[in-house]
Amino acid sequence: MNLQEHLITSTLLAVSLYPRQPLAAALVIAGGVLVDLDHLALYISRTGDWSISGALHYNRYRHRFPQPGDSRPRYGSLRSRLHHPLIVLPPLWALAQRLPWVRPLAAGVTLHLLLDHIALPFVWNIYLRAGGRCVRCGSRRKVSVYLRPDDQHQQWQWTVLCQRCAYHTKPLRSRQSVKASVRD
Repeated sequence: MNLQEHLITSTLLAVSLYPRQPLAAALVIAGGVLVDLDHLALYISRTGDWSISGALHYNRYRHRFPQPGDSRPRYGSLRSRLHHPLIVLPPLWALAQRLPWVRPLAAGVTLHLLLDHIALPFVWNIYLRAGGRCVRCGSRRKVSVYLRPDDQHQQWQWTVLCQRCAYHTKPLRSRQSVKASVRD
């Protein structure tokens, strides 16, 4: 999810949980949005660029296919350990049991991680249907599930690609060819 979606959903949760407590509502919103500062920290550590606009620009182009003459680097995922629910949520909620003011913050972080991981069952289904192999070259090395456009319908679809095929190929041929290669 993007920053705007996290802000909207966190605000809705904050208003519904704490309608008359503005400080608690602000903590829910902060927890739901500020977890993504790890993306900025990883971007800075990988590029050396401290500009927020540079990070936002990178986030817009990193999933697109390289165009002719495009030599911009792609650094892969910008997710740190802060986006692993099993690492973050148990200690955070344990702390929230001792410190009541941490509860709204924990609620915001929980919502953020839930929204970031809600598509995982669907992603695993796509991965398993492809047999853990890249649908283009058949490789099992560093495959991931990507949302990519096809070139005929200009529609976005989920597909399993290795890192080499994900960043160095043109859009998918068509929906039928992807479905056929996933079944094989």
